[in-house]
Amino acid sequence: MQNLTNGRDAAAAAGHETDPALPVGWVLPELDYPTFRIALIAKVMDRLTLRHLSEQREVTFAEWRLMGRLASSPDGATVGQVADLAWVDRAEVSRAATSLEKRGLTSRRENPEDRRKPILFITPEGLQLYEAMSPDRTWFHAQLLADLSETERATLDALLAKIAHRLADFMRNPPPQA
Repeated sequence: MQNLTNGRDAAAAAGHETDPALPVGWVLPELDYPTFRIALIAKVMDRLTLRHLSEQREVTFAEWRLMGRLASSPDGATVGQVADLAWVDRAEVSRAATSLEKRGLTSRRENPEDRRKPILFITPEGLQLYEAMSPDRTWFHAQLLADLSETERATLDALLAKIAHRLADFMRNPPPQA
């Protein structure tokens, strides 16, 4: 395997136009897939979000995600429902719920359909915090898309939806390994 020392070398080796502004590792010959670059972008977005949430509001990304799901679920949701909606591990949701509940930002109520699965709700205090944080998150995502036209945004969203559908299929029926 070729030892490439920077992103420009990797881009040139992969036949891509070089861009010195792109991070090292943007293009790797053995991982020259747009989906790899989507994962890199997601990691950086997560890292920036984590930093902002912890510095500004002392909220973890998992807690933020849970508050968002509960804020848009007036009837509440179980840990499993939130995990399924957010495509995350149930244990992560459960830990976030416990932490937020200790701070009075979420609450649990008995589930009349299944006592083993309480229904989570965002409290008025949690909703107030979520609504106070939302403009910053909206601004962040708007800035990421600022260089895209409306048509490009719609195309990007449609392409990501196609990939998401394929991932959902893989989650239900894992593909055979090559």
